[in-house]
Amino acid sequence: MALTLADKRNIRRHLGYPVAGLSRISQAGANLAQGAAGWRFFEAFGFLEYKMNNLNPDEECRLLGRAFAAAALVGPQPNPGDSVSLVLSGGPIGSPQTLTATVPNPPPAGDLAINLVNALGAAGASNTVLQAAGIFTFAPYGTGAYSQNSVPFPEVGFNATQAFAMTGSGTGILVPQITANGVFLTPKTVAADGVTTIYGYLPILDSLEGDYAGTAQNIDTAQADVWKHTANEAGQRRSLYDNWTDLLSDFLGTQKNDQRRSRPQSRGAVSYA
Repeated sequence: MALTLADKRNIRRHLGYPVAGLSRISQAGANLAQGAAGWRFFEAFGFLEYKMNNLNPDEECRLLGRAFAAAALVGPQPNPGDSVSLVLSGGPIGSPQTLTATVPNPPPAGDLAINLVNALGAAGASNTVLQAAGIFTFAPYGTGAYSQNSVPFPEVGFNATQAFAMTGSGTGILVPQITANGVFLTPKTVAADGVTTIYGYLPILDSLEGDYAGTAQNIDTAQADVWKHTANEAGQRRSLYDNWTDLLSDFLGTQKNDQRRSRPQSRGAVSYA
């Protein structure tokens, strides 16, 4: 899975970066983007784009607040005819779905465990029931920002907007080891209603941003009966939101836009620089 355009825009927005604009690419491959102030002309902006395009699948789940499941193939190379299977069920999945991959005979060149992982990923991506359930499949071994040798074993993974379950089995010397069983990953927090649990950096930031914007309904009231609102509610909520933008910046390993306008803080009156 990869971040959508909307996901990337949301990350840029929370970190204080301006709009990226269109990347005008011709059919011949030439870059026709117009020259203007924007992320293309700043090192930090480009570094953020690189990070967003090379996230590990579990990092994407932590960012987006999606449930994550993964299975690893650990052990010696399988033999021709050996097969591995995964069963996904529960949550948004209407009925249990079995994904199976078999080592062909003769076997292909290269790492056969990677071959099985890729086949399981392809089976998941083409499964119409999983597609309808909004299940995304990935086989990240040997791809992305790091070389193949930096990953200890091949994994195939899945994510969804709801928690689900996954089990594995095999007919040969390799049996899938379930390393994550369709659960939500931290960070998490509780929404302002005190009930709803929110997972993921972006959903948490979206919620805190909404809480900050919603302070407009209290600004015209100092006290009503026994209730008295916080004098600088907007500043305090903005400060909490900014704290989470710092956490997002730390998670991605890239700085916030230091040229963005300063915002109200928890101390003092609401003001803009």
